[in-house]
Amino acid sequence: MEQIKFTGIVVKSIDYKEKDKLVTIFSLELGLITATLKGVRQEKAKLKYAAMPFCFGEFVATSKNGFFVITECYQIESFYDLITNYSKSITGFLFLETTSIIMRKEPDEEWFLTLINYLKTLQYSDVNPIIVAIKFILETLNKIGYGLSFDSCAECGLKFKGDIYINLEMGELECSTCKSLNSLKLSRQEFGILNNINSTKLENLVSIKQKDEVLENIKKILGKNLCLRTGANIKSI
Repeated sequence: MEQIKFTGIVVKSIDYKEKDKLVTIFSLELGLITATLKGVRQEKAKLKYAAMPFCFGEFVATSKNGFFVITECYQIESFYDLITNYSKSITGFLFLETTSIIMRKEPDEEWFLTLINYLKTLQYSDVNPIIVAIKFILETLNKIGYGLSFDSCAECGLKFKGDIYINLEMGELECSTCKSLNSLKLSRQEFGILNNINSTKLENLVSIKQKDEVLENIKKILGKNLCLRTGANIKSI
C-alpha cells in the first residue's frame, strides 16, 4: 500500500457500511477523489471532524488500486460558521455541490484557490450570502465556458435596450427582440444588479446592498441556467 499526503476540502460525506463514511474530497494535488474514513461514525472516533463537509485540511491516506483510506487529518479550517449559520450554509453547500459536479480527477489549482476564497468570504465577511452565491454562479459559468456577456445581445449583437432575457437553451443574454420561448426575463433593475455583481471583485462585494427578494429572483434565474449548462440538478440552488 502506498501512503500519500494531500491538501483538500471535504465536499460531500455519506454513511457507508455500519461505522464508516465515504467522503468526496476536492484536493489540490489530485483533483476530486473519494475516500473511506473507517469507524468514524463511532461516538469517540478521533477523525469525526474529517468527515464533515467544509473540513479543510492536510490529509494522509493509504492508496491501493485507486481506493483511498484516510488515516490522518490535520485540520486547517473547519468553516464552523457555515454550518451554524443557516443562510451562509445554504450558499456554502452550493459551492461544495457545484465543485463536486464540475471538477474531475485532475488537479485544478485555480479552482481550488477560488473555492477557498469564496468560503473565506462567506465565513469572515459581512457580504450578503445571496450576493456571494450569485457571484459564485457567474464565476462557475465562466469556468465551464458559458460566461455571460453584459455588453450586447448574444443573438443580434446590438446594445441592450429595455428588458433583457437569459436564453436557457443557449445560456446567453439576449434582447427582447431575440428572446425565445425558453428565455427568462431579467428586469432592467435585476440586469443592473447582476452586471454590478459581475464587475465587482469578490473582496469588494460588501459595498453592494440590495433587497433579498430581488437577489433571490436573480439567483433563481441564474441557478436554472447553471443546472442546464452542467446537466445536473443542483439541489442546493
